[in-house]
Amino acid sequence: MTRTTEWGDPSAIGFAALAGINLAFAGSFLGWWGPGHNALVFTIGIVGGIAQVATGLVQLKRGESSGGTLMTTFGLLFMWGPGTMLLLDSLGMVGALNPFFGAWSLFLGALLWTWSVTLVYEPAFEFLIGPVGGTTLATAGLHDVVGLPAVVPGLLFVGLTLWGMVMLVHSLGALRGLTIPLGPPAIEVLTPAKRQESRSPTVSHSD
Repeated sequence: MTRTTEWGDPSAIGFAALAGINLAFAGSFLGWWGPGHNALVFTIGIVGGIAQVATGLVQLKRGESSGGTLMTTFGLLFMWGPGTMLLLDSLGMVGALNPFFGAWSLFLGALLWTWSVTLVYEPAFEFLIGPVGGTTLATAGLHDVVGLPAVVPGLLFVGLTLWGMVMLVHSLGALRGLTIPLGPPAIEVLTPAKRQESRSPTVSHSD
């Protein structure tokens, strides 16, 4: 086998972890896992966080700044942070998980909305992680802080799980030269055609 120093595309690793943690949170909000499951969600957060940090660092090495910074941030602030909070709560080491956990979820939602700026030239489906993911986390925070019904964030987390699976299939296909369309660049959907500047076609950072 010929060895090469070129870094491969790790996006599938990060998207698999993203789909997994969203499934874990969906089940938590929808009551699928029963009582006392916080330590199990912590486990997914830790292994998924490792996968996403590794993915992000390799993407940064490849010069993929948008995807690399987002994946690394996912692994640290979205995975390890909340997962550790849930574990500490399960062990009785914190007086109360809320309102801090709810406020942190609101903060993470705001971060994802902010990150949408870096994704406007990515395919429209990929761009959705910003506004849809941000809204999902915001509803999770509102559930913890003001009692928004759990079914709202639960169903939105199911949607994010499906988003992650589509992105995973897209990334795996790209590894073998298969094109699985994710739509036109988001900027073309968000901006009226008459105000658009002429741009060459944009591909996903995971391609």
